[in-house]
Amino acid sequence: MRGNSSDVRSRRGGSTAAHLDSAGHRESPLMESFFDRVTQGLRDDLEHERNRRLQMVDTASKHRAEFAFAQIENERSLTSLRDELRVARGIVDRSRAEITALQTLVDAHHQEHKALCEMLERKGVLHRKNQRTDGKA
Repeated sequence: MRGNSSDVRSRRGGSTAAHLDSAGHRESPLMESFFDRVTQGLRDDLEHERNRRLQMVDTASKHRAEFAFAQIENERSLTSLRDELRVARGIVDRSRAEITALQTLVDAHHQEHKALCEMLERKGVLHRKNQRTDGKA
């Protein structure tokens, strides 16, 4: 290295020397302007990315909260539907029991009717209509 310059390897393999004056400043205002623009560009990019990250964190937090509320609402709806299903199953079970009881009652009435008809036939009070040949009365 030289005393008043800083050697920087270029991409082509050679070196470039930025000569410094006695106060340690660069002699080339073009180089300084270039570095200032690059530095400012990097700062702008960094600020932009920082703001973007903050927006993404805010959006993610908002979505998490919305998701949590939606999940709570879904759980409430599910609980309500389960309650309704339990009530409906109870109604179905009671209806089945009523149907069974009514069917038993119908069967008992049918047997009683059949017995009364047979008794009236034996006594000659009731004459049956022509009996079917297919086995149905």
